[in-house]
Amino acid sequence: MKKKVKVVMTHLHNRIAKLAKGAIERGDITSCDRISDSSYLIKRIDKTDRPQTTKYTTVAAASLLHLLNSYASANPPETVAETKTV
Repeated sequence: MKKKVKVVMTHLHNRIAKLAKGAIERGDITSCDRISDSSYLIKRIDKTDRPQTTKYTTVAAASLLHLLNSYASANPPETVAETKTV
């Protein structure tokens, strides 16, 4: 049973890394640092342009990053062609 838990956690940490990279590229977060096997520090910019660093459990970090990714997928940024009037 121990090996299965380790495989799942490895997959989860890899998924968090991929989601964090996308969120940083989109500007949703400024950094995501793994501080242990069970927690992450995620730095975001709030509406007043102040950095806000919050400690998340591994599952909470994965959930937050997944929700940010889902929101970005559902609301893609407008392209120049879409905003151009004819």
